[in-house]
Amino acid sequence: MKLIQSTQPNTGNRGLALIYAVLGSFMAASIAALLFTASGVTHVRSTVHRHQTQADYLAQGAVEVAKKAIQVAVANYSTPPTSGTATMDGFSVPYTITPTGSNVTVTDAAGIETQLVGYEVAARSEVDGIVSWAHRVINTEATPILQFAVFYDEDLEIQPGPSMTFQGKVHSNADIYVGGGSSIVIDTNYLRCVGNMYRRAKDDGDSSGTVRIRRWVQDPFDASEPYDFETMNNKAQMGSVSSVSGYDSDFPDGYDSNGDGDFDDGGEVLPFAPGALDLWGEPSGYGTSGNTVMTGAHGVGEITGPQIEDISMYEPVAGGDYSLDSGSGEYVYVGSGLGTHSKGFYHGNAGLSFIVSASGSTVRGYDGSGTELSSSDFDDAVSMNTVYDVRQGGDVLVLVIDLDELGDSGIWPSNGLLYVAHYGMGTGTNAKGLELTDGSELASGLAVVSEGSLYVQGDYNTVNRVGASVMADAVNLLSNSWDGSKAGNKLPKAGSTTYNVALITGNTLTTDGSYNGGLENLPRFHERWTGLSCDIVGAFICAWSSQYATAPWSVGGNYYAAPRRSWFYDEDYGTPSNMPPWTPTTTSVSDVISW
Repeated sequence: MKLIQSTQPNTGNRGLALIYAVLGSFMAASIAALLFTASGVTHVRSTVHRHQTQADYLAQGAVEVAKKAIQVAVANYSTPPTSGTATMDGFSVPYTITPTGSNVTVTDAAGIETQLVGYEVAARSEVDGIVSWAHRVINTEATPILQFAVFYDEDLEIQPGPSMTFQGKVHSNADIYVGGGSSIVIDTNYLRCVGNMYRRAKDDGDSSGTVRIRRWVQDPFDASEPYDFETMNNKAQMGSVSSVSGYDSDFPDGYDSNGDGDFDDGGEVLPFAPGALDLWGEPSGYGTSGNTVMTGAHGVGEITGPQIEDISMYEPVAGGDYSLDSGSGEYVYVGSGLGTHSKGFYHGNAGLSFIVSASGSTVRGYDGSGTELSSSDFDDAVSMNTVYDVRQGGDVLVLVIDLDELGDSGIWPSNGLLYVAHYGMGTGTNAKGLELTDGSELASGLAVVSEGSLYVQGDYNTVNRVGASVMADAVNLLSNSWDGSKAGNKLPKAGSTTYNVALITGNTLTTDGSYNGGLENLPRFHERWTGLSCDIVGAFICAWSSQYATAPWSVGGNYYAAPRRSWFYDEDYGTPSNMPPWTPTTTSVSDVISW
């Protein structure tokens, strides 16, 4: 049979192919549409998530801005704002601040009091309709620095010639060097440093004299407490036991005479770190344990120094209210936010301020609102003079304020802050300043701040004692016998004098072969005090290096002859409410809870 091949098209197969093609196109289009829709949904979700994240961060950022506003206000002795606005990435985020009513005082193991005050912060941000809220409860933590008798932000050096006795808590954020040529009695339950403790001078590897430190008791100001002291031996006092400089941080290995690994045999000496805890721990039979002498080896941590605001007359600030006038050489008000400088913290907050022209010919007084006073308001209380300061090179121009007359003048600073500055400040004899006289009785609690040198003449705050402090680039003490006669090679004789005041000041730094005078000369002297007593009840805070009174320390000749030093902590400062006005504090903010 012959098979015949057809030449006609197969229309059934072609139709089926067409159907498949149409179905394929439809399915592809459907998938594309689904993919496009899914992509759109993902994009929307991504955008929403991005906006939500941005809103969350903006709200949290506004809370941080509010926290800073609270910290600044507390540090500046003012009430935090109740609301504000944070501007970030072009968004304005409002926030509110509400006191929680929590206000407590806590005391740590060393007896340091800190005031905790609670606030609730809330912030609301919105980004393209996406709203986010942030809430946080915080505590401000304010610790007045005058709870320490001695506080040094850098190395503390104690190397007096004549005998010296002082009381109260002593802290250095660096090292402590203690020694001297006579005897030092440290009556405290707190002698501590973040670094090491050395029984020598910083610029010398050896030290003589006797250093006696009290064993730990809960309250060294309580006369009924045990009164036990132990000697901190220098190199010579260690006898046959070899040491670098005595019983200090350079004695880390102790003395184990027979090498048996313990220090229990006769004549053996514990390494300093454990030995200090034993030697200056509580007296035998005392019911509570504690330690007076501790260093970084014992875990002593840094105490944040007070945020002592700028004592300068003006400070550079972008968008300040003042600018330097080239003609007069003085700062003038040019309008809110239009200048280059703002008043320094203490200048801006003073209840009474005196500003002296560069020549010393003009003194302007201002009240707390910044209104200039008539010179007749203070003529009886204020005058110009010089102090012969050999260390600074000669006559230093000073504004003299008779505090007794100022108390009678009717312009005594109502907020307790008096500020003085000079134009034309410089180093040497241009380290101009302030002399306080007739200050035995103060009208009320008083903080005196001077941008330059400050000289306190005669008994200070000894009658009806109040909270008083002086803060300056350098603080100088002139005795009751000072009459301004010092000049050339003449060294006038001092008279025994008492100062009830906290000293907050700067100092120079010890360098190789050049001692800075140490704690014993943090208040600077200018007379022959030989055999006489300089008594101070207050506190000694060294928080910066002097900027103007920068001449190095020197003694003898017509500089000064050292007094006997009886320096005691003012126990009233143990209660913050009894401290001088405008006492600097360490101020921090901590989170309690967030939601």
